[in-house]
Amino acid sequence: MTYLLFLVLFVVPPLLFFGIQMRDRLTKRLLLVLGGLVFASVVYTTPWDNYLVATRVWYYDPKLVLNFIIGYVPIEEYTFFILQTLLTGLFAIWLWRRMYPQDWE
Repeated sequence: MTYLLFLVLFVVPPLLFFGIQMRDRLTKRLLLVLGGLVFASVVYTTPWDNYLVATRVWYYDPKLVLNFIIGYVPIEEYTFFILQTLLTGLFAIWLWRRMYPQDWE
């Protein structure tokens, strides 16, 4: 299974589910917070991931990625940082709305 196929099968569907569930409830403020979280995750994770690949702690099989590399890491990994952060953020907001509805009234 390619990395891109993994993202399409296992990350995109739940992200779409929560995105659709929350589409009318996401304020500009929440979108700004999600954007900030995405920015922080990419800034924090990029050097670490590149270091681990550069020092051969792990690697990406060239047959399983698109071979569009930024630093030492394929574009799919950066896409994963972004999509996973959005998924986690949307899930947290979705869960928060259900557990603490009084915060949203």
